[in-house]
This record gives sequence, structure tokens and C-alpha cells, in this order.
Amino acid sequence: MTKSKKIESFFDHFPPEVAEYCFQLWQDHPFDFIVSKARGTKLGDFRYSPTKGYQVTVNHNLNPYAFLVTYIHEVAHRVTYDIHKSNVNPHGIEWKRNFYELFEPILDEELLPASLVHVLRKYLQNPAATSTGYAPLVTVLASFDTQPAIGTRLIDLEEGSVFQLKNLILIKGKLRRTRYICQDSQSRKNYLVAKNAYVQPQEPLV
Repeated sequence: MTKSKKIESFFDHFPPEVAEYCFQLWQDHPFDFIVSKARGTKLGDFRYSPTKGYQVTVNHNLNPYAFLVTYIHEVAHRVTYDIHKSNVNPHGIEWKRNFYELFEPILDEELLPASLVHVLRKYLQNPAATSTGYAPLVTVLASFDTQPAIGTRLIDLEEGSVFQLKNLILIKGKLRRTRYICQDSQSRKNYLVAKNAYVQPQEPLV
């Protein structure tokens, strides 16, 4: 297949050693693939619509290895939905099995850094609903960032701390699995924020 500009762009987002494999997954399990703007609440997502079909999105600002993990996470949703539709838990055993099986062919130190392969082998035994929920994976993926993350991890702030995320001033609340319930200081609306998200600490509200 001749690589169009769109397809060439696809390859640019992945580690070169595994880009062809990721492209083949796209061909084997077709979906509308969107490289999205950065989103503070998620790294990627999967959707199905009877009119629009399958759609996978991944944030554009991820380093190649974080992009890879998020991409295969979402393709696993695509495969699981194709088999089971909405009759199973989105992050249940069916998805966990498909996630592992899609990753297994490239869990090789000749294709990926040894540090990442080591962590992924443990993570994929029982993967969390989000990669940000497993601290060792967050740490190893961050090591491949070309620019260090700016700010403080939300998990490192005390409950009740005030912080800024994008244009919101939020108050840290209770942990719900892998995300904290955080309240907008003005509207009092609640948001779920990933526990390993980098935020800007603010002075306490008076």
C-alpha cells in the first residue's frame, strides 16, 4: 500500500521498531483514527456509533512509548466491542485479555526498551483501566519525555489542596480508584482527575 500523507503521519507517532505492527492492527481492525489535541482528563478513548462506526483517539502530545501504550489500550477496546458489544465490563477480563494479546508480540527487548518491557510484563498481568493508575508504568513512560513534566503530581498533594489544571482552580478531594474527585472552586462542579496528573499548586483559598 502506498503511504499517503495521513499514513506517514501515523508512523510518526510510534517507536519506529513497532510502527508497522501498529499500522497492521489498524488494518486488521479498521477504525477512524484521530490524533487528538491534549486532554487533561484522558490520554485516549474508544467510541462506537451505529452511524459513524468505530473511532479511536490518542492525544498528540504523548511521547512515542506512551502513545503506543494508549493506542493498544484503545485498540483492545475496539477488539473487545467487536466480539462482545456492550455486554461486558469495558475494562473487564475480556478487555484485559485482548490488551495483553495485542501487546504480547512486541514485548521484546529488541523492539522496546528493556525497562519498559519489564514494567509492561507486570502491568499487563492485570492492567488498570488507565495507564496512569499504575505508578511504575507512569514513571517509566515519563522517562522517555523529551521535556520534563511541569508541576506537581496530584497524588503528592494533600487532600484539600488547591491547584490549577488548565484554566480551572480545583480543590483536591477523595480518591476514587485511579482518579481524585476534585471540586471547582467557583462553580462547585466536581471533576475526576487522574492521580498522576501534573498540576500547578496554588495558595489556599481564603
